[in-house]
Amino acid sequence: MKKIAKILALAMVLAIACITLASCGKISGTYENNGFFGLGSTELTFKGSKITVEMGDVKAEGTYKIDKDKITIEFPDENEDDLTWSDLFKLLNGEHDFEKGDDYIKIGGTKYTKAD
Repeated sequence: MKKIAKILALAMVLAIACITLASCGKISGTYENNGFFGLGSTELTFKGSKITVEMGDVKAEGTYKIDKDKITIEFPDENEDDLTWSDLFKLLNGEHDFEKGDDYIKIGGTKYTKAD
């Protein structure tokens, strides 16, 4: 009976560890920065592995992946032919340093605060 209890306890610890590690590589919700390079407000919305970036009337959708302290953001190439394609999207495209706090994220040193 004690052996079964130990096995169950170990299984629970492993399950909790897996859930915790799985949640580390994702973000959810909307984050904003008011004044990215003086270009006005920027919103980043994360859902699953998707990212939507909005700056004024300009909007782009892509994917992201977090690996430890790095984030890789990729926008489809067809966005580059769009006249509304912004330098912001070009700057966000690719791999960057990443930090996540309780109410903010930092991508490449730029801080985005969690929107209410």
